Amino acid sequence: MAEITFIMLLIQMGTVILCLLFGSYMDLIKREVSDIPWIIMAIVGLITTIIYIIFSENKGMDGTIIGINLGVGIAIGLILYYTGMMGGADAKAIMALSLNTAIYPFVFELTSTPVYAFVPPIFNTFFNWLLTLVLIYPLPLLFYNIYLKIKKQELFKDTNANFASKILMMISGYLIPVEKARDRTDIVYSEVYNVEEEEWEIKHFMQVPEIEEEEKYKEEVETFIQKTKRENIWVKILPPGIVFLLIGYVINIFLGNILFTLYHWFL
Repeated sequence: MAEITFIMLLIQMGTVILCLLFGSYMDLIKREVSDIPWIIMAIVGLITTIIYIIFSENKGMDGTIIGINLGVGIAIGLILYYTGMMGGADAKAIMALSLNTAIYPFVFELTSTPVYAFVPPIFNTFFNWLLTLVLIYPLPLLFYNIYLKIKKQELFKDTNANFASKILMMISGYLIPVEKARDRTDIVYSEVYNVEEEEWEIKHFMQVPEIEEEEKYKEEVETFIQKTKRENIWVKILPPGIVFLLIGYVINIFLGNILFTLYHWFL
């Protein structure tokens, strides 16, 4: 029985990693991911989970853990999607992921310490996703923009923005020549032209824009770029969420929640 349950977990992990790898590739190349990998993850997760519970030596406890993990995963996906903090593919990936590997054959004994029993694994993966996203995305952009400022480049010379908008812009994007921005699919313009004031202003997206809305917005901005003969424009980099979800998942398999791991090692 133990061997069967272990095999089910390995099938789940293998399926998740392959699907997230495919999703990451599509996210990087096309910025659009079909539902196929998430459907595969959900189906495989459901089948292997049922088999796991059937052959589990502690059906009640394992079933409860799996149910809680699924509920938390669906809640995280729905909240992040409807608040616009995450695209549809990312939200679907998290919800499908919550059906898989709620109980891990931990690689290191560190991740099997009692503290982890109280935190759903899907939350640990999400936390790792968020942390790695912060470390790899905003901080390097901030350091790069500070470097340009030190080099005496006037970052907001032709842009109207208050202090808060400038700081937020410096951790989410950078100034780029317009001819280099036109053909990029991993960025979105972060400025709009105010016709009444006849000046460019920072525009912060509070939600992840849909592809169709983004294309329409891009066309409008480029119309004013030509009219005003603008040379540089602030753009926001759209991070590949599936890539960071894959990183968070792999980290969770080996170490669990990064925060708990650091606490365990140093405190």
